[in-house]
Amino acid sequence: MQITLEADYAVRCLVYLKDHDKELSVLSDISAVTLIPPAFLSKILQKMVRHGLVRSQKGKKGGFRLAKDPERISVSDILLATCGGPTVLKMVCSKSGAPCVFLKNCKIHGVWQDLGKIIDMILRSRKLSQL
Repeated sequence: MQITLEADYAVRCLVYLKDHDKELSVLSDISAVTLIPPAFLSKILQKMVRHGLVRSQKGKKGGFRLAKDPERISVSDILLATCGGPTVLKMVCSKSGAPCVFLKNCKIHGVWQDLGKIIDMILRSRKLSQL
């Protein structure tokens, strides 16, 4: 399994928002502390808002804050919102990302499936509040 840079940044961003939950956080502050480029952070925050993980407030006194209690947001939720679906957890056996041509006869495929289930279980069980 590979975690994309965008997914890593999304987790960093939400950890920042969790740690600064008493006030609205502005993009420039989040960017400066997390070292996420502002344009990239803006796109990540838009995805987080669309998926109901972050709330945004426009205007001079606007900013961002978590939309849910950190106990109700799993690492899996963040990764799925970032990557647009369960493909982040998909195990593939070829470098191209295409389904393996040996899939029907593969002796190790069951191991990869079990590993994917374990990874999924861990990501679902780890809550933002624990980070």
